[in-house]
Amino acid sequence: MTEETSGVRRWLVDIARWRPSPAQFDAAAALLPPHDRPAIYRFVKEDDRKRALFSRLLQYSLVRHVLHIPFRQISICRTPEGKPYLQKNCSTFPNFNFNTSHQGDYVGIASEPLCLVGLDIVSVSKPQGETTTEFISNFSSYLTDHEWSCIVRAGTPTEVLTEFYRTV
Repeated sequence: MTEETSGVRRWLVDIARWRPSPAQFDAAAALLPPHDRPAIYRFVKEDDRKRALFSRLLQYSLVRHVLHIPFRQISICRTPEGKPYLQKNCSTFPNFNFNTSHQGDYVGIASEPLCLVGLDIVSVSKPQGETTTEFISNFSSYLTDHEWSCIVRAGTPTEVLTEFYRTV
């Protein structure tokens, strides 16, 4: 099965260098259906608006690319928790689903044709005001003994944080 026919996608976009003028931003937002735009403009900070815009654009682009639904016929709804889903099932992949995540300079999307998919983009950064060990200790009760052992034995503080974020 090829990528073209599988329905499985993983896309990641680095938005760091895109510094649109207000008119350019509005033009990009105008590509979305009117009901999706308030969710973008509710953010005060420009970077938050950019992440929200790219998240929505990726959703429509992915559905168009994978399911071949004309852009204007795509109807994306949200669960009460905010997870996006297609309003109408697609006959090609009746269980098709996707999820987005963003943090820092990155916005990503993942899709699956058969099972639920989740995506979390996390920026590995040093904790402020505490050591790496103190920071990860706050989460020890949520981890199995094996997970905890793998994290604390990962090596340098940066490697420990990377393993921690990979695990949680």
